[in-house]
Amino acid sequence: MIRNMCEESRGFLSRWWRIVIVRGYPQNDSLVKSVLKEQQQPFGVNILLVKPGSSLFSKVFSYVSCVLRFKRFEYPMVTETVLNDEKLKDAIKLTAWETANNEECNEEMAFVKAKTRARDILLQMESRCSDILLKIIAWLMYKVLPCFIQSAVILPSQIELLKQADDSGLPLILLPLHRSHLDYIMISFLMVVNNVRNPLIAAGDNLKIPFFGWLLKGLGAFFIKRRIDPVAGRKDLLYRATLQTYIMESLRAGHNMEFFVEGGRTRTGKPCMPKSGILSVIVDAYVDGTIEDAFLIPVAINYERLVDGNFVREQLGQPKKMETFTSTIKAMWSTLMGHYGIVKIDFCQPFSLREMVKAFQAQQNRLSLKNPSERSLKYTMSNSSLYGTDVVVEEQRQLVDSIARHVVYDASASMPIMSTNVVAFLLLNKFRDGCTLNKLIEAFDSIRQELQFADKNIAFCGENVDIIKHALHILGPGLVIQQRQEITEGVDVDGDKSYKSNVVLAIRPVSILPNVIELSYYSNTMLLYFVMDSIVVTALYAELKSQINDPIAIAKNNITVFQNNLLERALKLCDILRYEFIFCRPCQELRDIIIETIQNISHKGIITQKEEVYLEDELWSKRYAKTFDDSSDEEYSREQEIQKIEYKLNLMPEYSSHMEFLHTILRPLIDTYTCSAFNLRKLVDRSHSERELIQEVLTEIKTNIDGGVVSYGESLCVDPIKNSFRLFEKWNVLECHMQENVKILYLKENYDTDAATKDVYDSIAVFKWVRNMD
Repeated sequence: MIRNMCEESRGFLSRWWRIVIVRGYPQNDSLVKSVLKEQQQPFGVNILLVKPGSSLFSKVFSYVSCVLRFKRFEYPMVTETVLNDEKLKDAIKLTAWETANNEECNEEMAFVKAKTRARDILLQMESRCSDILLKIIAWLMYKVLPCFIQSAVILPSQIELLKQADDSGLPLILLPLHRSHLDYIMISFLMVVNNVRNPLIAAGDNLKIPFFGWLLKGLGAFFIKRRIDPVAGRKDLLYRATLQTYIMESLRAGHNMEFFVEGGRTRTGKPCMPKSGILSVIVDAYVDGTIEDAFLIPVAINYERLVDGNFVREQLGQPKKMETFTSTIKAMWSTLMGHYGIVKIDFCQPFSLREMVKAFQAQQNRLSLKNPSERSLKYTMSNSSLYGTDVVVEEQRQLVDSIARHVVYDASASMPIMSTNVVAFLLLNKFRDGCTLNKLIEAFDSIRQELQFADKNIAFCGENVDIIKHALHILGPGLVIQQRQEITEGVDVDGDKSYKSNVVLAIRPVSILPNVIELSYYSNTMLLYFVMDSIVVTALYAELKSQINDPIAIAKNNITVFQNNLLERALKLCDILRYEFIFCRPCQELRDIIIETIQNISHKGIITQKEEVYLEDELWSKRYAKTFDDSSDEEYSREQEIQKIEYKLNLMPEYSSHMEFLHTILRPLIDTYTCSAFNLRKLVDRSHSERELIQEVLTEIKTNIDGGVVSYGESLCVDPIKNSFRLFEKWNVLECHMQENVKILYLKENYDTDAATKDVYDSIAVFKWVRNMD
């Protein structure tokens, strides 16, 4: 729908700042040399360090002196502007009218009540950002952060990019992926110490706790209710209108904005699917002329060790513990006593909202010429998908969803890779039964070279052995066990057999619950970089299951697969995992990405393309037909060529081993989805609440783990179970309705039989198939 949209919007940035692109980062000409220097220093600069000035005061009180030099910003309040907004007044009148009719009270009294509630909502919600408080907290962060963080790093060129964007006068919309409560603290700290206007930050009202809620408001937070509509099936129009108007007027007043497009923190280490509510308000603000334009900036932050602890309780199906004053104090004290290594912040290349919308409109206009029923992007009053009061037009819904997915994809692709991510990934997927330090170093070096060749954002440098030991120390004995073992080896000296003992360091992951679930959190960051390879290999296993374990086929060494069949299998698996990963940008075709991945796997030697052998008459016929080839049939011809391409499986041990490694990566997710599909039979002729069904699936997985049917403890995870339910709803297998704020699930009529649920199970279980490696 919006092919080339992202390229066009980014082209605008090139014209705006006259930038050049170096390793994917936009820079102006004066920064190119510094960027080239930074390529040899992947950590960038540590923003926790302060360089003292030349004066005696600056040398003695370096942090105070640094804070006093910070640029001063005004953060205007918009309270009265919001309350006087015509759209909010309309919402107040509508709410008063509904109240008067439902409660049979006086309209004037209902109006006063609605107006009072609107003011109360705003006062509870709005930020009270203070420049003085920001500077005080910045000084405190200089003192406190080094107590538990080794360094907080960013490339200087990205800081310069932020400054240039802020100087443009357009609002910056920071869109970080959400891993920790420390995310917004680190971003605000970085903005303040580099003299960039601090953003207003959308925060859940669960953080509105005594003292800390007041403090967060002073640092730029505005609080949003976790549940917008308290009564299922009834929209709280007044709250939605107040929130939308507040965001609109804040943008009009010149505030930058920050919100987490995923909604909440990731519980698995993988990015969550985007929620486009606040983003749709930003798009509204541009479409209705509230703002001239805005720069959308995806942000990726990663930690060697997560400061917030872990999310194991929630993944095992236990309810989330709500934040309180006491729990916050305890968490802060525990954090100060810990050691969490390095934090790295990465600002992705910004793109212009105006150019993105223009590109989308141009695409719509091109489509409308072919199909007059297609409409261009139109604005209707308060047409945001979450906070508005009217229905959003379909074109704008598509635009907002595409931008949101683009942001998550870009941020996840730029996610800094920590040493703990690589070590956890290798231990869970390659050395689950343990390995020596030397073997781990060898595998680490191989994957490091692969990441460097792919130009990924690696946040470590130095000797492999030192990096690994550092990662093992950060992960700790709760997740990784290190033991010294004596190994006796036979040595043949002049025909005499002697034995030599060597002491080696053996390393293995703690594979018991719940520790393995926590370790998988760190491993899952690496999953993003291998997911397409794993998709294709898993599809290859499913396609070749009748041959790959057949001794006769193996003996003949002629196990083959057509590219088109492999492509269709891979597309099916991508559809199954559609709520787990964003496989490509909205402006790309997934089919093209899969074909490219198949070719890459072929280049690695796992499969090899079979050469077609033609007779002389056939070659003459192909040349003759080509002379009459119509360019309009180019796409059809390309499809025909894809169908003819055939690959042969390489059965050599080193290639088989690598293929099994890639296959293992997605196995925990496939196991979870398979168990979830198996439990659909429990809904035949009955219904369950979502929570009850989740517990049923968790029990099934736990039983299978204990029985050895499921080999991966990390399969016991709530988030993919919920995502599987979303998939079954998308497939029209499941239907749901709300009953007293409880989500009730039941099978649709066409699937309300044992046979139908088995068909759904079989369509997923085909990817669970295991290869015999003996």
